[in-house]
Amino acid sequence: MRPLEVLHKSIETNKLGHAILLESKNCKTLSETAESLASKILKTDALHSHPDFFTLRPSGKSRFIRIGKKEDRNKGNLPENTMRRLIDDLQKTSNQGGHKVAIIYEAERMNKESANAFLKTLEEPPSDTILFLLTHRPYDLIDTIKSRCLTYRIPADTVLETNELWESWKHSYWQWMSSLIQGYDRSKLGHLFFGFYGMVIKLQSTIENYRESVLVSEEEKVHRVLTDDEKTAMQTGIERTVREQLFSQIADLNNDFVKETAKQNDQKYLVFALDEIMKALEKSLSLLQLNFNASSAIELYFLKSLRVWSKATKDYH
Repeated sequence: MRPLEVLHKSIETNKLGHAILLESKNCKTLSETAESLASKILKTDALHSHPDFFTLRPSGKSRFIRIGKKEDRNKGNLPENTMRRLIDDLQKTSNQGGHKVAIIYEAERMNKESANAFLKTLEEPPSDTILFLLTHRPYDLIDTIKSRCLTYRIPADTVLETNELWESWKHSYWQWMSSLIQGYDRSKLGHLFFGFYGMVIKLQSTIENYRESVLVSEEEKVHRVLTDDEKTAMQTGIERTVREQLFSQIADLNNDFVKETAKQNDQKYLVFALDEIMKALEKSLSLLQLNFNASSAIELYFLKSLRVWSKATKDYH
């Protein structure tokens, strides 16, 4: 059975574990999956306004899941979107007399204090409580938490619908690569550099355009005003997902270009160039995941591509 079928069957038979770890490369797919399952458990179409539904998200530029201050608990005034507030809410009796459900978005963003505080809840969960932990980077989640959850890998559907800006960028990129393989000509380098910078700027604009459109739809689901820290963290997470998906499509575009070009050119130098360019693409994406300056990481990829294609065509021609 597929993971989703197993999860839905477990809910119907009341055999769902208390801690479910959902993994996927697509953050939006994770959110939609967990929220759909939570709606089914709580038997509601208005999930985010249900009194027995709770959430916890990363916040701030560092995008950590905060633990919250002990003194706030003593004052009976724990702020929203902190681990201590979530634990406190889950310890209370269900408002509707049924299950309580919590979703922890980007669970790998728990810092040490939050993770340690959460472990006791995982080990001794309050009665009738279901915890969904979402992650697209499971290797960053500590083993003591992973070992206490049932893990399901959810297929990653694309989150991005094609738009005119992205289609225009792909066309420009294809034309740029076509110019590069026509032969090494120093007189063309200025034109190629201008094209390169234009594509860097346009790609950044495309990423931001997608980020804002996805952010609007995600904010609408929360049904409350996000704090500045929460919004910043959500924007960063969405942008990371957008970049991953666009870079994946760029990789596919590189493959398609080489296949098409190989019909009329020697395949050996094309395969070599493709291998080097794919490595450069992977390197730039890894830098972006480490919060390296986005424009600089994208520029590095295009500069490497320019060098690789120029060298390959010069040696071949």
